[in-house]
Amino acid sequence: MLLLLQQAHRVIIRKSSKKIQSYLNQKPKQLNRGMKAYIQIVGQNSPEGPPSLVLHYDSQRYLFNCREGTQRLCVQEKVRLNKLSNVFLTRVNWDCIGGLTGMLLTLTDAGVRNVDIHGGKNLSHFIAATRQFVYRTNATVNVHEFNDTSKPFSDQNLTITPVIVLPTSPRKRNYEQYTSESSSGYSSSNSSNESSDESKHFKKNEIMSEIEANDYRKKVISLMFTNTSKGEKAPGHTIEADCSPRPSSPTTKSTKTAHPLSAAAEEPAIQKAVTNQRDYLMKGLPRTKPHPAAVSYICQGVPLPRKFNAKAALKLGLKLGPACGQLQKGISVTLDDGRVITQDMVCDPEIPGHVFMVVDCPHINYIDNLVNSSKFKDYQIGGTRTVNAIIHYVSKNVLQDKRYKRWLQTFDTTTDHIFGSTDICAQSVQFTSHAIGQVKLSMLNENIFPIPKYSNTPSLPLDQVEGLPKNSYRLESMAQYSLEPRNGIQYLDRPAFNHTNFNIPEIKKIDENKEYHEAVRLARIEASKVDCSERFPGDDVEIITLGTGSSIPAKYRNGNATLVKIPGYGSIMLDAGEGTYGQMMRRFGIERLDDEMRAIRCIFISHLHADHHLGASDKSAVMTIVGPFVYKHWLSEYSDIEYMGSRRTRIKFVRNENILRNKITRGQDLVNLNELKNALDLDVIEPVEVVHCRWAYGLSIQHKSGWKLVYSGDTRPCEKLIESGKDATLLIHEATLEDAELEKAKAKRHSTTGEAIDVGKRLFDNRMNAKFTLLNHFSQRYPKVPILSEEQSNVCFSFDLMTIPMKKIPLLPKFTNAIQLAFKDEEDDEETNIKEIPAKKLSKKQQQKQKNIK
Repeated sequence: MLLLLQQAHRVIIRKSSKKIQSYLNQKPKQLNRGMKAYIQIVGQNSPEGPPSLVLHYDSQRYLFNCREGTQRLCVQEKVRLNKLSNVFLTRVNWDCIGGLTGMLLTLTDAGVRNVDIHGGKNLSHFIAATRQFVYRTNATVNVHEFNDTSKPFSDQNLTITPVIVLPTSPRKRNYEQYTSESSSGYSSSNSSNESSDESKHFKKNEIMSEIEANDYRKKVISLMFTNTSKGEKAPGHTIEADCSPRPSSPTTKSTKTAHPLSAAAEEPAIQKAVTNQRDYLMKGLPRTKPHPAAVSYICQGVPLPRKFNAKAALKLGLKLGPACGQLQKGISVTLDDGRVITQDMVCDPEIPGHVFMVVDCPHINYIDNLVNSSKFKDYQIGGTRTVNAIIHYVSKNVLQDKRYKRWLQTFDTTTDHIFGSTDICAQSVQFTSHAIGQVKLSMLNENIFPIPKYSNTPSLPLDQVEGLPKNSYRLESMAQYSLEPRNGIQYLDRPAFNHTNFNIPEIKKIDENKEYHEAVRLARIEASKVDCSERFPGDDVEIITLGTGSSIPAKYRNGNATLVKIPGYGSIMLDAGEGTYGQMMRRFGIERLDDEMRAIRCIFISHLHADHHLGASDKSAVMTIVGPFVYKHWLSEYSDIEYMGSRRTRIKFVRNENILRNKITRGQDLVNLNELKNALDLDVIEPVEVVHCRWAYGLSIQHKSGWKLVYSGDTRPCEKLIESGKDATLLIHEATLEDAELEKAKAKRHSTTGEAIDVGKRLFDNRMNAKFTLLNHFSQRYPKVPILSEEQSNVCFSFDLMTIPMKKIPLLPKFTNAIQLAFKDEEDDEETNIKEIPAKKLSKKQQQKQKNIK
């Protein structure tokens, strides 16, 4: 009988345990068990800035920093961002935020409805300053500026505590001296000398308190991202407002409705709303000053819920039911006999969540305030928590500083340290798809189609830096740091791009492609027959197509940018889409980069779509910007948060509207225009109104030596451009869409390939009669190069980084057949990287935590 009772008791306990577990498992999401969390490094430290970090949880993604090129690299590596909800920025300067605006546009266009952006002071000012070219009705963007009294960010996955660090210095210095890379130069000193009527619409705002100014900026942002989803037309202040037919110039003696603002106001039903928007959006933002704060982040995952101990509960006489759930949540339960059961009596100890840090120390002047911050004490030796990993954004001098090294030793020996700087990170190829394509093209002519500059060896190996902790690793693009389950750093099991390494499958495939090799041989024979000895004005002017794509950056083509190098005088940049600075680095190499940047005398901004100008604010040298008047206001307001000038650098501005044909140019525009003409030895610099969006222009320039270049920007075939470009030496014309997509081209105000060719045709009175036509701005599908007839032998297609003197342009059509063969098997690019698919798996061979690639 006793044995039977004992067996029965064990059965009861077993069944009760199962019931209790079954009850607790009714809400598995609250238990957070089986959660995976990891950090993915997107990019590498380079002159472009620190890389971005994507923090992955099952439910959300978090992005730390968003430099130029982040979006393109996410497309290249299939990093999916549809669950991205929060962006954290370590600094409000171009190195860290250069890709943010383009990322926001892509995310909201892809259906992400809510994005929160977190960072230091002036972040709201930066977002609000983009109001002329950003407007979305399908999303909400909230900006949160951290200060010393800010509460940590917290949600269901983690808590993030900001550590705001300012530099220590005995005297005020230019902001650029506190950054690891020098800033751009822009002087807004002549912004008050506005002469054109349109500039008066950007009225100065009244003096406000800091609280009032912050509220004002938030109101502006709320009008930029309305999240109404009603499909409203873009208001007249934005670049996306309707403009067909194009309104007359706002400086002419036309009716008031000629100004772009009135385009939306023409509809009485929305006139009141437009007035409200105009009040905020057509005034200048409240002024601010650069605030050189570097924000580091302490990130702590939520603890795993305490495991319920069923046996302990039964021994205490706990009945099944809701009481188990209450105890699981930490709510004490009183039994019938008066005993109080607490969570500690029936639950195992809590398992702390993971902890990692993102530390940004861009200059040695930040070290003292960083290492002395009390916010790190709980995570250092003797504190209550242990840090899994610290990702360090540092300069070379910081990593060598004894103060910083001593601070590293204050953390537990189990903490992993991942260091990123331009010196210790190899400058390897990031956009491998494009680089592989360039290998194919370089076989045709290695000078015209150069392979991107790269180096797989860091200038300062990590093991040569003395005094670092044992667990020190080099930051490497696409490496992952696993937080849950905890198994440390993992590196991709693939060799770095090396165009001479035939063990790389893609390089080996090219080497073994006999059909392509034969096509290359025949193409080179045909090219050798072309006589390039003809001398003509401009024959040695070099055209470098840095970016040849439209819309968002993609694997094979970056945003639009063309460099025109005039021997003996300097260079002109025709548009500068996001990532242009990086394209310059890949074309010329780090050693030549500064010299080539200083040689740029002029940047022409055709219009304000993001793929044409979001790279122009980066590390530019002394130059004149020729662009729409609203772009000047964007630059002026941006210069309030990051100094864009110094004693030796200054950026001047010439407004397109004020130097149109038959326009009398006056004032500072005239002074700056004449100085630019003299610097480049030009007779004519003439913007041309084209058919695309508000404030869209082409450009015609004529050199005193006799050559003429015409650039279309984005446009439908345009008679004004044809007239201005008559007998051009070179026409650079957009060819966004294939001929079969004519209706789409009309709707989006772009040109098809055939239309672009037709514009430049020779021997027709109503055409430009251009000597050469170079097509660019292709849709972001990999180019399907059309077959050209013999009469179109002066027409050619551009590729990223293509470099060619005008006299050698006749060579390009001879390569067409081989190029078609080279890319016949390439799949079309996806235009966004938002759709969720599994991330690339890392090699098991390299998943050991202790791997150190010093």
